[in-house]
Amino acid sequence: MEGTRAEPIPTLEEPLEVPAKRRRGWWIPGVLMLVALLAFILTRHSEEQHFLELVREARPAWLLVAAACQVGTYLCVSGIWWVVLHRARVKTSLWSLARLSLMKLAFDQVIPTGGVGGSLLVGRGLRRKGASPGTAAGAVLLTVLCFYVAQALGVGVSLFLLWRRSELNEWIQWLVTAFGVVALIIPLAILWATRHREWTPGRFARRIPALGAMLKAIAEVPPGMLLNPGLLARGVVLQLGVYVLDAATLGAMLRAMGQDVPLSTVFVSFMVASMAETVSIIPGGVGTYEAASVGMLNLFGVPVEAALAGTLLLRGFTLWLPLLPGLYLLRHTFRSPAPGGQAG
Repeated sequence: MEGTRAEPIPTLEEPLEVPAKRRRGWWIPGVLMLVALLAFILTRHSEEQHFLELVREARPAWLLVAAACQVGTYLCVSGIWWVVLHRARVKTSLWSLARLSLMKLAFDQVIPTGGVGGSLLVGRGLRRKGASPGTAAGAVLLTVLCFYVAQALGVGVSLFLLWRRSELNEWIQWLVTAFGVVALIIPLAILWATRHREWTPGRFARRIPALGAMLKAIAEVPPGMLLNPGLLARGVVLQLGVYVLDAATLGAMLRAMGQDVPLSTVFVSFMVASMAETVSIIPGGVGTYEAASVGMLNLFGVPVEAALAGTLLLRGFTLWLPLLPGLYLLRHTFRSPAPGGQAG
């Protein structure tokens, strides 16, 4: 923002952008936390050597398994949109929607809007594929609802497993409380707005990322679509598939490091780290995610060097490697005219 000029609220038809100065500042706390975590390991000579040996001796076969799991996550996310488009008789391929999934990931990592901003960008992409405004908006909001419902279910399973192991310590309880607030407020706000479509926010909406665009999208959704049991159930199952495959990716990374870690331990560690990422204001939860993942794995007996190596490899596959192609697609796809001459 330059001076006191108000920023426009993005819509499904407009680019979703954040001023460069603000975007750069969001990364600083997470990068500092990640650097501190790496420094903790690398300043201890024996652990530094072990860490480097683990990375050098990583077994490529397990890295291929991890890559396959990541392809599955993009197909699961795009599957939610495909279900909505199929219901509306809009024909498109799952692979073409996977491109949108990659762009959404890149957008959500760069600009923290709780998944809402990237979903609005997806709405624009679905419009370009022939979806009506209501169908595109419905797919957008169903994705947001399924994200939080599925994450809450995954966290619930993790809490049960932690309780059975008597590992439900105080900091995890605080983290769950913060996550619970976020996971309740956003879905309930969306459902409330579907029943109060005439409500318009005041000037404060301009200071809340994507709120204005989300309200506009809600007004376009066909009544009852977001509470359709079939759509919601399939969407939640597909989003749960994303979490399972991401956790499997972490497990594959640990196997590549020579660590035979039980699947339940990997899943719990991944979900607790995901909670930390969700409640963090840092793009992609950089720093907070890594610290939570390493801490949980170490709590369950995984050596800290292996936990850090596995977590960093996971983040490389889920965040850093997809980021560049995602931003490239993001930059060029929406600059080109849509098929039929429709503006993107």
